Amino acid sequence: MNLEKIFSSYNPRCCYLLIAVLSIVLVSSIFFQNLSFSQSANNDTQNFQTIKTDNSENFVIPFTDTNADRRNPVQYVFDEPKSSNWIVSIFNNLSYYNSPDSKTIIKLQERPPSEKFVELMLFGDQSKRFIVSVNTNETGYIRMYENSQDGWSTDGPIMVSHANVQGLTVTNGKRIVLDKLGMEGFDVGSISVYGKDDSSSPDSTYGGSIEFQVLSGDYSQSVLYFMPLVMVVGVGGIVIGLLIWKKRR
Repeated sequence: MNLEKIFSSYNPRCCYLLIAVLSIVLVSSIFFQNLSFSQSANNDTQNFQTIKTDNSENFVIPFTDTNADRRNPVQYVFDEPKSSNWIVSIFNNLSYYNSPDSKTIIKLQERPPSEKFVELMLFGDQSKRFIVSVNTNETGYIRMYENSQDGWSTDGPIMVSHANVQGLTVTNGKRIVLDKLGMEGFDVGSISVYGKDDSSSPDSTYGGSIEFQVLSGDYSQSVLYFMPLVMVVGVGGIVIGLLIWKKRR
């Protein structure tokens, strides 16, 4: 349906203004509802930008923190582990130095004493090498996937998800690279990030940030889950209302 034809019988400025106002109200209401659940960092070492709701948790790590070394990674600890069903979306907006050693390493870990974790290695040079490894108490450290050329993409978020029935799934920003890996349950207690092998290594990044969006439990209870539907219904309601008004006139 062509919106311009529908609006041709009305003052275009009024119609578009009405849609703009509704859109702003919807986005603002969702934003402030999320913000109302916002909490401070879990401990004194965490000064990340954080937004929390009952079923979602978003935080941003600046590039300066991604240059931490392997022995002293930046760690974001969840108040409660994300159990059974969860999705972690990673938006990598970092600017890397053009070096084969430039990288970001992300570890999704269970709480101690468990040694279970999933490790993502995103190399920032032109190769964009991508490595996914897992570590469990039973099998130890195993490299599950590796692509040495265009292994990850910024076309979409890199996603790690786990479900009771389907196991662990990893995407590289374009497609699934690891699917339905049985982990016998995986409760994420923290996410660690670093970019250097040791403190004397050169920095990997010089700008940007990396954002994490976490959904857990019943995703449908998060307002973020319904945002696209709310926008469509809201704008569609305006169009239907204008059509009814036109018929009555």
